[in-house]
Amino acid sequence: MNKFIFNDYFQEPLGKIAKRMLFTSDNIIAFVLNIAKGEMLPGHTHLESTLFLQVMEGNAKVVTDGNETSLQVGELMQVDGQESLQVINTGEEVLRLFVTISPMGSEAFATDANV
Repeated sequence: MNKFIFNDYFQEPLGKIAKRMLFTSDNIIAFVLNIAKGEMLPGHTHLESTLFLQVMEGNAKVVTDGNETSLQVGELMQVDGQESLQVINTGEEVLRLFVTISPMGSEAFATDANV
């Protein structure tokens, strides 16, 4: 059993994005993605994985294969890894997303990052 406190993973990005890992295993990774005001996570795919994105703070526009969906606090979105995924912070503050990816896919996805 592990207990996590989301606020410990909420950070002001030094640049555009601060990714903070919560959990990593062979089957799943979980992290908080902090996206600065006016910034975006560029379009990308996750191959054979399934992603869940939950807005913890802020407002987002998620673009999957060219289709736009607005997300607000408390809303959850499931994205298939083959879909091209882009996340845009449309709010006035840092956008904070709780993200899970299963299976993990590349080890490169399982580390903290500052972009």
